[in-house]
Amino acid sequence: MAENVVTADEITAHLQCPRQYEFEHERPVSPPRTSDEDIADHRRETLRQSIIAGLRKDVESSDDRVYAAFDRFDQLWRSSRLPYLTDEQAQYDEAVVKRAIEQYLSNSGHEHAENLLATDTTLGYERDDIRYETTVDAIFEQENGYLAVRYVPDLNGVVKPWSDNNVQDFRNGREFYPHQIGTLARTAIAVRGLMDEYGLDPNCKFAYISLLDDSQSVYGSDEIHFEVEYRNLTVDYLDEKKEVNDLVANRARAILDGETDPKAWQFDEITDNSCSHCPYQNACPEYFESELAFTDRSQFQSESDESSDQPPARQPPAEENR
Repeated sequence: MAENVVTADEITAHLQCPRQYEFEHERPVSPPRTSDEDIADHRRETLRQSIIAGLRKDVESSDDRVYAAFDRFDQLWRSSRLPYLTDEQAQYDEAVVKRAIEQYLSNSGHEHAENLLATDTTLGYERDDIRYETTVDAIFEQENGYLAVRYVPDLNGVVKPWSDNNVQDFRNGREFYPHQIGTLARTAIAVRGLMDEYGLDPNCKFAYISLLDDSQSVYGSDEIHFEVEYRNLTVDYLDEKKEVNDLVANRARAILDGETDPKAWQFDEITDNSCSHCPYQNACPEYFESELAFTDRSQFQSESDESSDQPPARQPPAEENR
């Protein structure tokens, strides 16, 4: 087995900014967090673990599967102390997440569970002495193939099938959406990992399943209706297979070579799009350098403007030749 292991999470962080990758994975820094971030992370993890508990339950009815998921949900939700502003907000959020779990496991989720092969597992493959890995929440057997999935509350940050040149546009600097490109990298690793596990002949797929993205209130009641949304990125990956595979290999090699200087990787795009909301600003030397350079330029420009507004200094009268 290859000694060098690179994960999809590491590649995505490196795409966002090599320095951010360093702070997240090589020498972890704990950035300041907001209450909204804590709530979102807890919601995502509670949703994921509850569904996995329901999928694993050896039962025949979908109702029993939902009950098993609810038991796990109650354990996770009640053991946490989340910074909600009001009790009503917490109660509403709890009801929404539980309703989404029920909606999924009562329908397509129950069928998925009947074809379940693994949950909360890692897929990977080896190439050129590097092992590539990604975690997936579940693997299902399908007709003529296999499906690996990750459960998410919404599809923010997941690439949309709007272009056949996502990677090329990203590498050329025409577009800068590293998280979306990261989902293509994860898809590549998951699909190739499935092939490594089950063989080349089956139809191997990877998809994100969103449970909270498409929701709407039911008119005249307090109920909320959910439509489970699947985003199967397999076709998007295959449309740009060479470009995605090359990008994954390129960033893996950069990670293993210790390349954490953002100036060597789309620095203009990073400073224009990532720095302003990066949680590691207070630890980033490039951010301080760019801020200082901007301040110096602004100060210099301001002083130049002020001096240009002043009348020229009066010169003393020239002495007459005697």
